[in-house]
Amino acid sequence: MEFGILGPVEAWAGGGNVVALGSAKVRCVLAVLLRVPGTPVSREALVDRVWGDRVPGTSVRYKYVGRLRAALEPHGVGLVSRDGGYLLAARAEQVDMHRFRNAVAQGRAALADGSLGAACRFIVDGLAQWRGPAVAGLTGPWAELFRDQLERERRDARVLLARCLLDLDRVEEALDLLAEWLVDYPVDEDVIGLHVLALHRCGRRADALSSYQHAVDRLGRSLGIGPDDRLVQLGRRIRAHDRDHAAAEARLPRSVARLPH
Repeated sequence: MEFGILGPVEAWAGGGNVVALGSAKVRCVLAVLLRVPGTPVSREALVDRVWGDRVPGTSVRYKYVGRLRAALEPHGVGLVSRDGGYLLAARAEQVDMHRFRNAVAQGRAALADGSLGAACRFIVDGLAQWRGPAVAGLTGPWAELFRDQLERERRDARVLLARCLLDLDRVEEALDLLAEWLVDYPVDEDVIGLHVLALHRCGRRADALSSYQHAVDRLGRSLGIGPDDRLVQLGRRIRAHDRDHAAAEARLPRSVARLPH
């Protein structure tokens, strides 16, 4: 059996059949337990994360836990009471979140060893675990904080992958991904900078400068701030490169200056 947190909270039995879990509250109980599969979660922590300040009666908690147990146990996954809490008898590798985290950790280790190609493969495998916004459809303070945490991890993995691809000179591949991710992170200066750099390395210098200027405008409108020093320096380097390139062409004989480059 497999479980999904990186998207709608779901469970799949053998053959990929979707298991009917029921309401959002049942799915939230499952998400809380999947965060630490095989480890007891106290009753107090479960209630706080699923219901927040609206503490339910004991019978309500039993009802939702019972519904989840009834959905999972026919597929060989137990939900047991232990140490004053509840334990989901599943392994980390059955959960997409833990597979994602493990793959990214392997990618970082490969990068530390200088294996850029392996690092890319691990991170791509990790990002492939995502099906949409984390714990989609769940509400409440805990779910929102958990979603934000996981989305930050996905963002960091994406940035790391883009940097690895650029270091491997797989510029077109990096550019395609960054153009897509810029929609998700329109004011993220790391993503902006990598997108501008990828355009520049593809020889699209005018597009790089246009992307840079649009980003500066978005930062001003959305956040009321200017670009950070790294982004400013990148813009200056691209402009300086253009000036140097134009000056070099001006010094060439006219017939040479018109050759494609």
